[in-house]
Amino acid sequence: MLGPRHPYELHQEFSRELGRVWHVGQSHLYAYLKSLAESGLATVKTEVQANRPPRHIYHLTPAGRETFLKWLHQPTQHVRHIRLEFLTRLYFFRRLSLPGLEQLVAEQKSLLQTRVESLSRAAAKTDDNFWRLVLEFRRGEMEAVIRWLDRCLEES
Repeated sequence: MLGPRHPYELHQEFSRELGRVWHVGQSHLYAYLKSLAESGLATVKTEVQANRPPRHIYHLTPAGRETFLKWLHQPTQHVRHIRLEFLTRLYFFRRLSLPGLEQLVAEQKSLLQTRVESLSRAAAKTDDNFWRLVLEFRRGEMEAVIRWLDRCLEES
C-alpha cells in the first residue's frame, strides 16, 4: 500500500496524480480521514513539531486495507460513475501494482453488457420514438465504455 501519510501529503499526491480525474478538497480529505479513524479503518498518530501545529499521520488498519481492497475489486454499478470510480480503481491497481485488473475489467464488461442487452430489448418494445432514442443513446454510451475497457488492459 502507499503507507502512512499525513493529510496534506495525501492531498498533494492525489491532486498531482488524480487531479485530472477528480478533485478532492483538502477539507473533505481531512474529514474523510477523520471518519476512517473513527470507524476503525485507519489509525492516527500525532507527531509534535517545533514551532508548528502537531502533524497527524494516518495509516490503514488491517480492516481498512481489507475494505479498500474489497472496494477496489468491485465493478462500478452505474455508467455515470465510471469516470470517477472506475478510473480511481484503475489508478490504484496500476499505482500499487496489484493483481486482478483483468478480472475487474471482465466483471465490469459483463455488468455493462447485461445492461446493453436490457436496453436493446426495451428499445425494441417501445412505440415512443423519443424514448427509443434515449435508450439507444444510453446503450451507445455503454458500448463505448465496453470498448474503452479493452483499452484499459492494453495500456496496463
